[in-house]
Amino acid sequence: MREKRGLLLQTVKQMNAGAIFSGVGFLVYLTLSALGWERAADISAVAFGMVSVYVFASVAAGRSQDRETVSYSLLWGTGALALLMGGCGVLTVKLWLGL
Repeated sequence: MREKRGLLLQTVKQMNAGAIFSGVGFLVYLTLSALGWERAADISAVAFGMVSVYVFASVAAGRSQDRETVSYSLLWGTGALALLMGGCGVLTVKLWLGL
């Protein structure tokens, strides 16, 4: 997995760190929502949603190139986080725009 893929994460270590960061982002979003800090929760949903989708795209590209190195569980885990945080981010933007 040494081939350059543009702006995407390159190594499995980077992908794992991105997955952890996305998971922490989800916990931050839940914590801010539970505390009633709506604006901060909205901003975190959008920001971490974009990060989660980016990490999932990196893992999916890495998995398609090297199935032995990038695990299937990492792909599914980042996919689930991308759906959760990406969905929250999209719904937040729709709410802001009044759609």
